Amino acid sequence: MTYEPHDTAHRLNKTLGLYKAEWLNEAIFSLFNEPSYFDELRTHRPCVLIGGRGTGKTTVLRGLSYQGQKALSSNTTPIIDWPFYGLYYRVNTNRVTAFRGAELTEEKWASYFGHYINLIFCQQLLDFVNWFEKNANITVEISSKSLKKVAVTLGLEDIQSTDELAEEIEYLILDFEALINTVSDNPPEQISSLGAPLDALARALLSSPQLEGKQFFFLIDEFENFEDYQQRVLNTIIKHANTDYTFKIGVRELGWRQRGTLNSNELLTSPADYARISIADRLNESRFPAFAESVIRQRISSAFAGEASVISTPHQLLPSLSELEEAEILLGTDGLSRLRDRLSKIAPADVFQAAINIDPGHLYFLSYWGDNSDVSFLKNVESWIANKSEWKQKLDNHFHASLYAIRKGKRGISKHYSGWDTYVSLANGNIRYLLELVHAAFIRHVENEGTPNDPISPKSQTEAAEDIGRKNLSELEGLSVEGGKLTKLVLSIGRILQVMASDAYGHAPEVNQFHIKQDTSRSEDSNQVKQLLDQAVMHLAFVRSPGNKLMSESDTADYDYRLHPIFSPLFVFSHRKKRKFLLAEQQILGLISRPKDTIKEVLSQSNRSDDVNLPDQLSLFGSYYA
Repeated sequence: MTYEPHDTAHRLNKTLGLYKAEWLNEAIFSLFNEPSYFDELRTHRPCVLIGGRGTGKTTVLRGLSYQGQKALSSNTTPIIDWPFYGLYYRVNTNRVTAFRGAELTEEKWASYFGHYINLIFCQQLLDFVNWFEKNANITVEISSKSLKKVAVTLGLEDIQSTDELAEEIEYLILDFEALINTVSDNPPEQISSLGAPLDALARALLSSPQLEGKQFFFLIDEFENFEDYQQRVLNTIIKHANTDYTFKIGVRELGWRQRGTLNSNELLTSPADYARISIADRLNESRFPAFAESVIRQRISSAFAGEASVISTPHQLLPSLSELEEAEILLGTDGLSRLRDRLSKIAPADVFQAAINIDPGHLYFLSYWGDNSDVSFLKNVESWIANKSEWKQKLDNHFHASLYAIRKGKRGISKHYSGWDTYVSLANGNIRYLLELVHAAFIRHVENEGTPNDPISPKSQTEAAEDIGRKNLSELEGLSVEGGKLTKLVLSIGRILQVMASDAYGHAPEVNQFHIKQDTSRSEDSNQVKQLLDQAVMHLAFVRSPGNKLMSESDTADYDYRLHPIFSPLFVFSHRKKRKFLLAEQQILGLISRPKDTIKEVLSQSNRSDDVNLPDQLSLFGSYYA
């Protein structure tokens, strides 16, 4: 079959290109893949789902909603027999930030916000009732006595049906939202007690014959968008929720800033009050590849439904290069010729003839290993010919690192990032990043006149990975109030890692993590650095892990940090989690305020210079580094 580039791109944009759950609308359910932890969220206990932007929190929570459960083809149970009904609520920043200001005390704002949350959750329950009655073709029968109890908690009268209650609550919400900006001058006449309307309405609904024995799940997405005191309000409801409903919360790492309730002596703790589900832990290096493969296969198959010739197997679609193959490509015929010409001038004829049979990548490594003098080059070649096996350990430890130096200072691709396993590693457990990478690779492939029947070349894969790294760097600035600082910090550390990678001989190979040395005498700097690092982790500029290999007794920080692997193709350093170096807190701040001087200072600690040319893809940032 012949594929037109425009048609192919259009098909891919409808599946791979819609990598945000918000963009998929109802298609999210047809493309839904259950992660391994999905069943844990179906339990009756509260759960907190922790993961970075793009790790699938929204998709999973929407999959738990009653709309999602109905749409999922795997769910064939009649609606009336479901054990729970999920109510999805995405925190709207525009709404919740209205509940703040110096004109009122935090305690007063908490009472108003608690009333607002009561109304929102009650509205969700009543929206569900309307949906249930239409889709199950059955009426939810609630006694007038139960309805009256709900109405009393909200100060309402003469409520005769759930439809009337829903209409009145909608008016209360609209009135309250209109009032909130002038609430100090015109306070509301009545505020409901936190959780009371919710308790009464949930009890009334689950006392009906049609819903008896069920449970409601409140699915709260983007919990990090709540103000600190608002998180405490929600924590209070979670802590004291009755058995009629429970909560499933989606939040970014470090986004759940408050664990206390409105009672200053009360905290939410795991596992007593909730189950903590870390997506990074559940979709770890051993589990994520299989889950990711099922997602990519389904998306490609959906784009090219019924077309058997299309490659949907990720390993076949994204072929990798062995390290020897890559070394030969990076050397090129000119580079190999220069190595052999150099050797021919310094080696005896018999040694040179034997060296002709050495793989180009290995011959390069023999030149790389040592002081790069003719004497060391010849000595290494003779050693290799005499006993190749003696070089095994050096190759295992340093050959990959040597690849970054082959095209040091030259134009064009200086290191390939190709292969399904590499893409999975770049995504680092983030399904959105993986979709972005595969989609961008496909688009590059199509631009280069490839078809869905052909594997994507390492060149197209690498260029796509650079594009996605650049895109995510450009997006950092708009993600938080610290976004501008995060962008500068990523640019500075990326440059340090790039120089270290291109000048690895004589140093620890594949240095791509750093550890923070704290200065206890400068608490202000420590607090500023901690805030920056927390923001960097929360917004996926950095990845952190427990620092179980302290570099010296003076190290006091608890974590190792590294740039998210998605940035490694942009800056050209190893995407594999390897060795680390030390940064002082003042250097972290200096990389933002004085990048050129601080980059030079950090590199000088390992006897390196920052005079290495920028990779082509970083040329746009030349003024920053200057």
